[in-house]
Amino acid sequence: MRSAKSAVTRWFLGVVATVLLVPGSLATAVQAAPPAARVTLETPPPVTGAIGQLYNTSPWARSVLQMPTSAEECTGSGSANGCVQRFAGGDIAWSARTGARVVVNGPVRTSWWQNDGPAGFHGYPTSDTVSGLRNGGTKQSFERGVIAYSPATGAQRTSGSIHLAWGRAGFESGFLGYPVTGESTGLRDGGAWQAFERGFVVWSPATGAHPSMGAIRERWRESGLEEGEFGYPSTDETTGLRNGGSSQQYQRGTIIWSPATGARAITGAIRSYWSSTGGQNGALGYPVSEEVRQSSFVYQLFQGGTVYWSAATGAHSTTHGDVHNRYVSLGGAAGSLGLPLTDKLPRAGGLVQQFANGWLVWGPATGARIVGHPTYKVWSVNPGEFGWPVRDTWSDGRGAHVAFQKLETIWNDATQELYSAEAVDASTVVFLGDSQLDMDSWGEQGARAAGYPRQVVRSIGGIGYVSGSPAVGGGSATDAVLQDRILLPQGNPGLVVVTLGGNDARIGATDAAILSQANRLWDELRRKYPRSTILVNGVLSRYDASHAQRRWVDGLVTREAALRGWPRISMSGTATIAGAAGDYLDGAHMNQTGHNKVAPLYASALRYVLGK
Repeated sequence: MRSAKSAVTRWFLGVVATVLLVPGSLATAVQAAPPAARVTLETPPPVTGAIGQLYNTSPWARSVLQMPTSAEECTGSGSANGCVQRFAGGDIAWSARTGARVVVNGPVRTSWWQNDGPAGFHGYPTSDTVSGLRNGGTKQSFERGVIAYSPATGAQRTSGSIHLAWGRAGFESGFLGYPVTGESTGLRDGGAWQAFERGFVVWSPATGAHPSMGAIRERWRESGLEEGEFGYPSTDETTGLRNGGSSQQYQRGTIIWSPATGARAITGAIRSYWSSTGGQNGALGYPVSEEVRQSSFVYQLFQGGTVYWSAATGAHSTTHGDVHNRYVSLGGAAGSLGLPLTDKLPRAGGLVQQFANGWLVWGPATGARIVGHPTYKVWSVNPGEFGWPVRDTWSDGRGAHVAFQKLETIWNDATQELYSAEAVDASTVVFLGDSQLDMDSWGEQGARAAGYPRQVVRSIGGIGYVSGSPAVGGGSATDAVLQDRILLPQGNPGLVVVTLGGNDARIGATDAAILSQANRLWDELRRKYPRSTILVNGVLSRYDASHAQRRWVDGLVTREAALRGWPRISMSGTATIAGAAGDYLDGAHMNQTGHNKVAPLYASALRYVLGK
């Protein structure tokens, strides 16, 4: 009788415990059970099937759950079939979809039952209750989400995409910590959010769910969150960037943070340009300011320079260094140069950058100097012929000047021509020729004797009317003059002399090619010097057979000059006539003695032709 009484006592205590632990509706059902049913509870209810399999084979489940306090309660059929059996320490819930799982007494179980248990939005558990988590927390997964609990946050549900985003962040052990609210809906475009201990997860149909926290979130909040200029986050935050930085992409921009620069936004064309240059790993580094909008352009400061954008010019940067410093000293985009049209580019061992109103050209020994567009175009083809600019461009009545290391140039807007700045007058002769003008040549000596003491000489070895030279980019004298690769002086010299043709004889150029190119060159010289006398020299030669082609080209060009009515001097056989046939360095070039012998004959011919 004593043992029967003890069994009744244990049953009664179990019922009391169940009333205290189970939600009110279930307790009411137990209290309303008919007397006959109470008599059957004098012995523990059976534990069978899948629930019994778990209970009987898991020491952990038996130790946590203790004795059963009710029989299985089953609903549904087929794949929707499920059962729950209550124990002193919790429940075992089973369904055909999830198997048998332990739900331990505590806040997670309470929350589950407060939301109608397996019949509610959580459904059946898909894992056992897990305890001993960070900060004394517990957690359990269900068919439609997870219930997580900590003493500081209470029991909260996470589900769907927001739950997955929390998982990518490391769940409760990650940087978000435990959820502190349930999911809230009603944001713009059907979005939703959920708060966690150290941030939020934000979701929209267009972007999915992504964590939002820390300094990047604060910058997003300042912009108006999803209602602002950036819209929803479209990626999770990326950490581990250079120098400890992190970034997050949004629908309409990027927010990037580093310890040295804080959180800054980058949007639109400036963001695209910055990304194309390597982003924070490139020359620009992290942004140190937000975009600044002016009347017609936008700019943004970075660790390594400034990016400018306008609808007319696109996005370009000036990166730190002498070119950038000079640009800033000139007033930047609001100054005389205007907006950049290119990035900084390497050129001939230096650096160049184009702006709306000119170029900055930097040489290692000369610094950054302003060069106008037309002058730069010519300089850039063959910078070695000019050297680096030594001062900024300046203008006077003659045009826009640039002083280079080797010469000074003038661009004249009226003629659309680039000239050298050598002063010329009626006593000046300008020579354009090949290596026959080397040394103190017969041509220069003869011109001085004929009354032209001031001389500007352009002599390029290997060049001709047709024949080209690497010194002027591989082109002929005709092409070089037309393209301003040979710069002639501005003004009205008294005499312009062309001494070409020997190299055309050397390469066997056709008569037609020589005459075509000669006329093009002579036309250009007449255009440049409408008031100057232009004289054509033939090809200096001997009377031996090896110079037959030189004598032929001499006759070809002097006859063509005669047809134009221009003064000309044939040099055919002149070396032999002057007694200089033995004064040659090679097959075509005389030594200084030879030049000295030919010069008097040329001077006499020049005075005669010019009527002096």
